[in-house]
Amino acid sequence: MIHKDDHELVREVLQGNLSSFGILVIRYQTRIYGMVLQMTADSDSAKDLTQEIFLKAYLNLARFDFRYRFFSWLYRISLNETINFLKYRKQYLGLDCVLTVPDKPDTEEAGLKAHKEFRKVLCNLRSDYRSLILLKYWFGLSYEEMAETLGISVKKVKNRLYYARLTFRDKLHASNYFEND
Repeated sequence: MIHKDDHELVREVLQGNLSSFGILVIRYQTRIYGMVLQMTADSDSAKDLTQEIFLKAYLNLARFDFRYRFFSWLYRISLNETINFLKYRKQYLGLDCVLTVPDKPDTEEAGLKAHKEFRKVLCNLRSDYRSLILLKYWFGLSYEEMAETLGISVKKVKNRLYYARLTFRDKLHASNYFEND
């Protein structure tokens, strides 16, 4: 099987080959779902949003700018849709933001508590800070890739990520997350 790059697949979709979009979905659905799940902490919402994101991407594919990476464009759609969802849902969030951690017989209760606290603090960060932290540490993007994805300068990415990390660290300290070290 010949591996086609994203731009080639997008061109094929624009020419009417719908199966090429299926390849893009398969290629990125796990990463997009993971990002949305990290932002929403709700697997059902993440599944629904992931479907909506790919539908929106398909409907707007003609607007894709080939100067950029397809994933950056798709991630930006994902981020916007997720932030809009969170704004709408904000009044109902409360402490439900914490992901359920599966029970593992070999995992200590303290480890589960620390994991839940970490997730709670991450989930309660401002969405722009949370997205920066996820882009850097979940997706492993470079500053340049983050700048392209977010449509801001590398300098702004570095500056905002600095404050996002400080805020995250301070909130972890305030939650006594580091007490169990």
